[in-house]
Amino acid sequence: MSAHILWFRRNARQLQVLGTKFELDHLPQVKDLVKFRMGDAWRRMQNRGSDLNDPLVWWEQLRIHGILELETSGGTPERVAVWLETVESRAYGTLEQVKREPFATMRSELEIQRHWVFWVPREPVAAEVWCDLFYSHIDQKANFQMIPIPVAVS
Repeated sequence: MSAHILWFRRNARQLQVLGTKFELDHLPQVKDLVKFRMGDAWRRMQNRGSDLNDPLVWWEQLRIHGILELETSGGTPERVAVWLETVESRAYGTLEQVKREPFATMRSELEIQRHWVFWVPREPVAAEVWCDLFYSHIDQKANFQMIPIPVAVS
């Protein structure tokens, strides 16, 4: 797992919006989805020698680095899948990928309402920046978004 994913998960956990319990509770369902609906991904995981005991390895097959549990300004709870990319073209490519099958059906079955792809800088992003981004985007109507993270100015 790359450093920017660890930084993101740490910040989301500190902001108390990372759905770790949801991720662990739904892991058996995610494993079944990957094995039975994404056979190629399952075979690649086995061939690469992926750590099949690591829950995040399974979630990554669904293009999810974390699940955010947020609330709109109207008080509606929303579950948001998040994927991080450091290259803009890959961020747009991932966004297009998660809009299609089998990702759309799997999100629906897991009761995940949105999927955001963040184009992140290679350096850490402050918790305040993440907080502002989460809550400025949760009230937008789009179910899929590629969100560029502003680079900190020194």
